[in-house]
Amino acid sequence: IRGSVSVVLALGPVQWFLAGPLKRLSAKRRVMPTMVALGITAVLLAVFGLLFASADAVFATYLRRVMTAPEWAESAPLRIFLFVLFAVLLAAVVLVALRPVNDPVGPREKFRVSTSIWLVPLTAVNLLFASFVAVQITTLFGGDAWVLETAGLSYAEYARQGFFQLVVVSVFVLGIVAVAGGLLKAERRERWMLAGLLAMLCGLTMVVLVSALHRMNLYTDAYGLSRLRLSVQATVWWLGALFTLVLLAGAVRFAGRDSGWLPRTVVLVTGIGLAVFAVVNPDLRVAYSQVEVRGVTDLDSDYLGDLGAEAVPALDRLPEPQRSCVLADVVEANGLDRPDPWNGWNLARSQARDLLAEHPVNPSVECGRRPYRGSD
Repeated sequence: IRGSVSVVLALGPVQWFLAGPLKRLSAKRRVMPTMVALGITAVLLAVFGLLFASADAVFATYLRRVMTAPEWAESAPLRIFLFVLFAVLLAAVVLVALRPVNDPVGPREKFRVSTSIWLVPLTAVNLLFASFVAVQITTLFGGDAWVLETAGLSYAEYARQGFFQLVVVSVFVLGIVAVAGGLLKAERRERWMLAGLLAMLCGLTMVVLVSALHRMNLYTDAYGLSRLRLSVQATVWWLGALFTLVLLAGAVRFAGRDSGWLPRTVVLVTGIGLAVFAVVNPDLRVAYSQVEVRGVTDLDSDYLGDLGAEAVPALDRLPEPQRSCVLADVVEANGLDRPDPWNGWNLARSQARDLLAEHPVNPSVECGRRPYRGSD
C-alpha cells in the first residue's frame, strides 16, 4: 500500500521529469499550480461526469452531444490520452525507484498551496453539479413525455436507473470536503472563497440526494418496497443528515468556534438513525407495501416467505391459498413452529405466534412448490 501511495505522490513532479525546461518556469510558482489544478480538475470531472452519465440517461444524452467529436478526430484523442497516461505512470514509477517519496503528512498538519490548485477544480465540479441539477429539475417538471422523448426510457426505468451512482457521488463529495476543509490552509480572504465553494458543493449534493430519493419513491410507487429499497432510502436520509452537520460545522468553524463536536455528533446521529430504522419495522412495512401496491396476482411469494416474523400481521391479510403458502415459509424460516429459548425471546415472534394461533395456517393447501405439512 505504501508503495502504491508513493507512486501516486510521485505524479506531482512527473512534469519536471518528462520536461526539464519547465523546471525553471515552475520556480515562478505559476506553471506547477496550474498543471496540478488542471490535472485535479480533469480527474474530478471525469469521475463525477461518468457517474452522472451512468445515473441519468437524459444527462448522458446531453453529455454525449457535447463530447461527440468529428469523425476525423475519433481515434486520435484516445491514442494520445493512453500514451500520455502510460508515460506519466511509467515516469512516476521511475521517480519512486530513483528517490522514494516520503509518506503524507499527518492529518493535523495543513498545506498552504496556490489558490488555483483548489479554486479551479472546485469551480469546475460545482458547474458540473449545477448542470446535472438543472437537468434533474427539467426532467422533474417535464415528466414522462420529456423522458421518453430525450432518453427513450419509460418513467419507471428512468426512476430506478442511477440511484446507487448518485449515492456514490455524495460519498465522494464528503471526501472532497474533508480533504479541502481539513488539509488546505488559506488566507482570510481566500477562506471566504473556499468556504463558499464547499458550501455550494454540499448544497448541490443535497439536491442530488433529493433527486435520488425522488427516483426511489417513483420506483417504490410502481413496484412496492423491498428490504434493499427501504435500506437505501434510509441511507439517503442519513447522508442528508451528514451533509447538514458538515454545513453547520463549517459555519461554526468559519465563525471562529470549535467544530470538534462533529465526529461525536455523526456517531450519535448514526446510532439514532439505526434505532429509528429498527422501530420503523422494515419487514412489516415491506409486507404492507407489497400487498397494497403489487396486488395479489403479482406478488412474489418466495420473497415474502423470506421476511421476518414482523411481517406476519400484513401477510395474514392475504387471501387463501396465498396466505397459507407464504406464512408457511415464514413459520419455517423464523422457527415459529417452536417456542423461543429463555435467552432468545422476541416480541415480534411472540406476537406472530399469537396471531397464527387465532388464524392457523391451512396444512392441506397446495402451494405449487410443496404442500405445507405443519410442524413436521
